Amino acid sequence: MNPLLDRLTLAFALAGGALLCALVLAVTASILGRWLFDTPLLGDVELMQLGCAVAIAAALPYCQWHGGHVMVNVFTQRAKPHTQRTLDRAGALAAAAIYLLLAWRAGVAVADLRASGETTMLLAIPLWWAYVALVPGLLLAAANALYAVVSGPPQ
Repeated sequence: MNPLLDRLTLAFALAGGALLCALVLAVTASILGRWLFDTPLLGDVELMQLGCAVAIAAALPYCQWHGGHVMVNVFTQRAKPHTQRTLDRAGALAAAAIYLLLAWRAGVAVADLRASGETTMLLAIPLWWAYVALVPGLLLAAANALYAVVSGPPQ
């Protein structure tokens, strides 16, 4: 395994997990505020929508690095190991292409949203902030997938 990719992947996963924990605390505070004081946290739904998207993008590299994606091997379970490895590498190459496509489109969305000045309805958070936060996770997931193409899938 590549130690740099391994450390970056773990850092992204931990950051995504920390973000999810912060979102859970915010939603808990909103629910308690609604229940106890009839005053929910303003924009709690907006925060969850944006935060979950960013957390998922941060977790994708970890999933790719550790082979955590769902694999359907009904037709290949009896194939020779060489054939299975070749198909795994082809799958990693397809995943890398998809991650790169998503990163590119998120980058295009950043430019469009920044130019239009679009914000969330209640908190007026610029939407491009969330999209720009997606790009690093998608690029790292693509790098991990390309590494799997070259070195073989994780065991």
